[in-house]
Amino acid sequence: MTWKTRLQEAFRPHAIDSDVLEELAQHAAATYAAARAEGLSPYEAEKRVEIQIQAWVHAPSLLKRRPRRVPAVEPPAGSSGLLLSIVQDARYALRLLRRQPAYAALVIATMALGIAATTVLGSVAYGVLLKPLPWADAPRLVRLYETRQGSTRRFSPMMTNITYRAWRDSLSTLEAIGGWSAREVTLVGQGGSERISVGLVTPELFSMLDAKPAFGRAFSRDEDDPSKPPAVILSYGFWQQRFGGRGDALGQTLRLDKATYTVVGVMAADFDFPDRETRAWIPFYIPPVITPGKPGRSIAMFQSVGRLRAGATPQQAAAEGTARGRSVPDPGPVTMAVFGSNGPVEVAAVPLLESLVSDVKPAILILFGAVVLLLATATANVASLQLARATARRRELAIRSALGAERARLVRQTLVENLVLGLLGGAGGITLAAALQRALPAILPARFPRLGDIAFDWRILLFAIAVSIAAGLGCGLLPAWNVARNDVVPALAEDALAPAGGGLRTRMSRIRAAIMAGQLAIASVLLVGALLLVRSFVALLHANVGYDPLNVLTARLILPDAGKGLQRLETMHQMVGGLNATEGVRIAAFANSMPFAPREALSSFPLRKHDGSTAPVQTGSRLVSGGYFSAMAQRVIEGRDFSSSDTRTSERVAIVNREFARKYLDGRALDWMLPGTSTKPDARIVGVVEDTVRHGVTDAPQPEMYAAVDQDPDGLVDATVNMVVRTAGDPRGTVPALRAAARRLAPAAALDSISTMQDLIGNSLAQPRLYTVLLGTFAAFAVIIAGVGLFGVLSYTVAQRSREIGVRSALGARMRDIVGLVLRQSMAIALAGIAIGLSLSAWLTRMLQKFLYGVTPHDATTFAGVAAMLVLVAAIATIVPARRAARVDPVSVLRS
Repeated sequence: MTWKTRLQEAFRPHAIDSDVLEELAQHAAATYAAARAEGLSPYEAEKRVEIQIQAWVHAPSLLKRRPRRVPAVEPPAGSSGLLLSIVQDARYALRLLRRQPAYAALVIATMALGIAATTVLGSVAYGVLLKPLPWADAPRLVRLYETRQGSTRRFSPMMTNITYRAWRDSLSTLEAIGGWSAREVTLVGQGGSERISVGLVTPELFSMLDAKPAFGRAFSRDEDDPSKPPAVILSYGFWQQRFGGRGDALGQTLRLDKATYTVVGVMAADFDFPDRETRAWIPFYIPPVITPGKPGRSIAMFQSVGRLRAGATPQQAAAEGTARGRSVPDPGPVTMAVFGSNGPVEVAAVPLLESLVSDVKPAILILFGAVVLLLATATANVASLQLARATARRRELAIRSALGAERARLVRQTLVENLVLGLLGGAGGITLAAALQRALPAILPARFPRLGDIAFDWRILLFAIAVSIAAGLGCGLLPAWNVARNDVVPALAEDALAPAGGGLRTRMSRIRAAIMAGQLAIASVLLVGALLLVRSFVALLHANVGYDPLNVLTARLILPDAGKGLQRLETMHQMVGGLNATEGVRIAAFANSMPFAPREALSSFPLRKHDGSTAPVQTGSRLVSGGYFSAMAQRVIEGRDFSSSDTRTSERVAIVNREFARKYLDGRALDWMLPGTSTKPDARIVGVVEDTVRHGVTDAPQPEMYAAVDQDPDGLVDATVNMVVRTAGDPRGTVPALRAAARRLAPAAALDSISTMQDLIGNSLAQPRLYTVLLGTFAAFAVIIAGVGLFGVLSYTVAQRSREIGVRSALGARMRDIVGLVLRQSMAIALAGIAIGLSLSAWLTRMLQKFLYGVTPHDATTFAGVAAMLVLVAAIATIVPARRAARVDPVSVLRS
């Protein structure tokens, strides 16, 4: 068949002059010859001519004049020409977006949301996990952690004076070793007293970190000697606050607790070791286990860091520390009191950065993975919308191709359009991320590690730009691939409406279905994780802590000048008596230690058991006043509470908790005798109380022993006393009465850490609450994006299938048939996506195991709830397009 014959067949419905037809035939022959000369096969060359013919048929305005070859306006050669072409594509993309402002706003907002969340989590991940520590030779710094084989109590990384002193005198794998401890002290001044956080540091620590004062000097090597005059170094912020930034601060004195310290230096503004709350540093003396002239043995616990020698590894340092610790004679019962075991020393050495972030690293990685899934959902949603939009533009692209545009040119145009969307979304996302970044200090818990290192700097900006570009290209890959594979002849030949077929018959419809299923799968994964954390957090809120925290006020009272023993006890009894007479107070009490207090007293002694054997006991030890258990609403499950008859002259009594009775006395503790000391007689157990948590809601019960402070007033050797007040209403209303009583009875005392017991429990749950809220927010956004995407794609699909639906209606299909058709097809896609998501969740939720309490990673209720929720969302997103399809007028559609 000649080209003229083919043209006659193509133009059969149209009127065309014979000379124009002849001219077109010559032009077609020339196009075929040029294609063959380019190396195309006969079939490909004929396809190119067919495309051109279809362009002539659907562009009748071209037939009004004789076709002639118009020289193509080629851009300049080289990179400048490519850049000019890309700029033209970008301008064209912006014009298209201006024509559809609602669509553009939806797409840009979706992209901005995903990019903002990814940027913020990226900044947290970099600042906490990856950013180098600000100290010299940071990669060589290791945190040192000592324990005992068989230890029953787990502490934060600590070192004892036993191993430290033995190791410090003989270093091999370490160049230097230092220790520190954080403490709150009372700063006494003319305006009253206040509590500040100070760091007790060994003199070697500053040189190990290469920390140099802004002015003044660091501690000298022997300045930790208790016989030396006390010295203090101020933080930069505290120096400005206390001395107004004056240079005459050196040589000034500060009274901290009962000692007077001389200011010898001011640290640089960026030095905040060990944390940002530290206001000053004082020398830290690490005592020996046995002090000449003092009876007994003492064990001191503190934090320690070492600097590895060049070429040494943390494992080698740990082995050396273990050997040094085992070379020292065992100090006796004091080790059992602290560790619950007299087993051999074990020392671990962990890179300092790793040790600082070990508690939050798994959560950050999980949340970063969740936010990447959220970004993937947003990108897939935009890609789906762009696919639908690209399908609607098939005729435009086909005509451009027929008029000479190469496939590569059209693919590049599609990619540039999506890249513009990604950059616009990135601009919005960066703006939103910068705002969220400023709110991070208020969102993250106060003790969140390296909070000050999280910053929105140029690295994070580059990361956000890279994410924006990647998201834009990700949105454009499928539309570009569609353009590259698209056969433009059918696009020119078919009617303006979509093909009559529907469902999943076309390649693009199958791709859109896969995207919708993928969005729902991702939403399933995030929802399952979020719902597990929500249920876990609810279980934590309702966990049995051993007492009733409602309407309980706690505070710490520091009595530096209130004497000791009987004098301090009398002061506290007067305060408690005054509070008990205050309106709204049910009962007030005090103790040397209580739940969530930073310090814990531990004891160890041999105990004769019911079977006649003797076993070493490790237990917490507390001195409490009368009414303490009533104030805490800590139930006495056996025996009695302390009473007013328990005095210094009466039989010494004790109360133990349920875990003590179970672990050491087979649950039969009443009337059993606890051994005394050389200065204290044996004590009879007169009661058993409920177990309480110590530092966290998830803590396992530990043995506890309570003594009456009236029987042992000399036990109040510490200046810190913990107050507990149970009220009839809001306990915060009692704060003024508490402050007034403290000022009246002990004017020099400092009252701090005033909080309700509910707030203390809430603070202990700050990190679980944060993780729950973040993952829940990501899951909610993913569900919204998936629902909106499902609605948008289905609405578009229904519009494209209007001819098919009109034909079905004309042939007798009823409204419920049309609705059922759309629902069946969309719900099949939704159910497939949900099934895939739940299957992935069953595998991924294992990573949440350590964050869950009271619920398992494969909780059936959670999985069923997520499935039901997403089915409902999919049904809601489907029902509107389905009803719209049912209202299609078949006559109007068939006439169009």
